[in-house]
Formats: sequence, C-alpha cells, structure tokens
Amino acid sequence: MDNYKYFENAKENAYMTDTPCQFCGTTENCLDGVFIEGDEDYESVCLNCYDAGKAPSKIPPYVAEKVNNDPQKIKDLSDCPPVPWIQSNEWPVCCGDFGVFIGEWSNTDFDNNSEDGNGFGFLQVILADDQKPRVESFENLWNDISFEAAAFVFRCPHCGKLTAVCQYY
Repeated sequence: MDNYKYFENAKENAYMTDTPCQFCGTTENCLDGVFIEGDEDYESVCLNCYDAGKAPSKIPPYVAEKVNNDPQKIKDLSDCPPVPWIQSNEWPVCCGDFGVFIGEWSNTDFDNNSEDGNGFGFLQVILADDQKPRVESFENLWNDISFEAAAFVFRCPHCGKLTAVCQYY
C-alpha cells in the first residue's frame, strides 16, 4: 500500500470515502470507487483490496498509446489508485513515461511551489501543453481552481518537469 510507481502518497492524494470497502468491510483507506475505470462499477475499495487486484483498473487505449502501448508501463499505471478525474483520464507523459501524480493543487500550492511565489505565473508555465491553447482566460482558470475546476499535478519520473492538468466540474 502506498508504494505506487505513478502515484505519490495515496493516503493523502487519492480520493477517499468513509463508505466501507465492498470486499472486506473496512472503512480505513477506502478509495471512492466512482473513479476506478474498470469492467464493473465500484462504490468503495480499500487500498489493501485494490492492491490485491479485487477492483482492477483499465487504462484507456488513448492513454496507453501515449507510451507506445508499453505493457510494463501500462501495468504499472493500472496498479495505481485512480486520479479523481472530473472529465476523462488525461494522464500526462514526459520523457516517454507516465508522470507521477503528486496531488490536486490549490492556488496556495502553486504559490508555495513556485520559485518566486507567483503561483498564477507558475500555473501558466506548467499547464499541459495541449491545454494551453484551449484556455480562454488564465485569470478565470486561476480563480476557478478549487471551486469550479481542479488542478491535478504530475512530476516526470525522469527529468522532474511538473505538468498540471486542469479540468472543470
């Protein structure tokens, strides 16, 4: 538990629920099953049951193609808890590998992680390249984070580059 190649600190960064695990009944460290992309619908799955493969995640083909359908990378990603995507799975790739999910960030997180305390500018730098042209107003996006939008941040496991993926509710 909590030793995932592409997901940092699952107990802190995964979307948890108090609903008992549908497999073992525990209420400790239960993932909200709505975010698990699989063949079945899940309500709640504890990390122990998730790690045991009781609620397998499927990686969408368009995500697998980002790493040239590398079977080991796809397996490693499918073993990770799900990011609480609001829309579709947009797991970023850098240096030919999936990014490591380091959390959903607030404006304060952007401020604290920028070199100069300017989180607004930092968001504009690390926003996923494919999202930048679609942003009508960075100011509106900034103001919407944590209210009407979520900012999921990933770190490249090879070069350390950060990438933010923003999605609206």
